[in-house]
Amino acid sequence: MFISYYVITTLMSTLFEGKIRRLGNSMAVIIPKEILEETGAKEGDVVKLAVPIPKQRRKEVLKKMAGIDAQSEPFTREKRDRF
Repeated sequence: MFISYYVITTLMSTLFEGKIRRLGNSMAVIIPKEILEETGAKEGDVVKLAVPIPKQRRKEVLKKMAGIDAQSEPFTREKRDRF
């Protein structure tokens, strides 16, 4: 049985809403104390953060990721008798 990295990561992660705040000249994500205690994370630990792409930009970003070229010809099969 194959389980993707995404599924494993999602199952083993805690999803929460954090607030972005200014910290000097930088920005920081505030992680609630309860989440830190639950995960065992502490100051200095490296964490992975996924930020959703705003709905207005999703189509544009997905096109870039998939390598879709607006100027390209649509796909057509050479042999119509094959799948």
